[in-house]
Amino acid sequence: MHFFLGILLAVSLCEPAVWAVPIATEIAMPVEAEAGQPILVWINLSSEVPVYEVLLNYYNPGTGQMGYEFMTLTAGNSTSGTWTYVIPAQPWEGELECRITAKDETGASAQFPESGPATIGIIGEEEPDEFPWNLVVAIIFLAVVLVITELIFKPGLYRPTGRDRAKALEEEDRKKEQAEKKDNCDDES
Repeated sequence: MHFFLGILLAVSLCEPAVWAVPIATEIAMPVEAEAGQPILVWINLSSEVPVYEVLLNYYNPGTGQMGYEFMTLTAGNSTSGTWTYVIPAQPWEGELECRITAKDETGASAQFPESGPATIGIIGEEEPDEFPWNLVVAIIFLAVVLVITELIFKPGLYRPTGRDRAKALEEEDRKKEQAEKKDNCDDES
C-alpha cells in the first residue's frame, strides 16, 4: 500500500495534473427581456487551462425556437475572459430557457447555471395585429370600378339622355307616319 502511494506521489510531483474545470466568476443573463428586442448574455470565465469553446443553448417552449450557439470571446483571454452572445429577438409572451456550456482544452466542461437552465421571461406589449391591407386594396378597386362604370354609362357621354331618346322616338314615329301616309296615298291611287 505504501509502495502504491509512493508511486502516485512521484507521478504527481513529476507531472502536475490539472483537474480544474472552467469557473464562472460572473454571469449576466436577464430575468426578464423585452419582446421584440435582442437579449445580451455574457459570462466571465476563468480556468487554469485555456477555454476553447463556450456554447449557449436556448429554447423557447412557446414557439419551439431553439439555438445552440457559439459565444464570442469579447474581452480578456482564453484563461480569463468575457464571452458574449446576443439572442435574437423573441416574440411576445412566454419564456426562454438558457444554459451555457464551457469547455477547456483538456476536454473538461462545466455548465452554468449549475442548477439547470435559467429562465428568461419575455415581457412587453402584445404584438399589434397586422393592418388588413388586402381589404383596403379591394375597397379601392371597387371604388375605381364604380367611378369608371358611372362615367361610361352616364347619360350624355356614351348613352343618350332622356331628351335625345325622346327626340329619336319622335323622329321614328314621324317616319312611320310618313311611311303610312305614303302607303295610304299609293293605295288610293
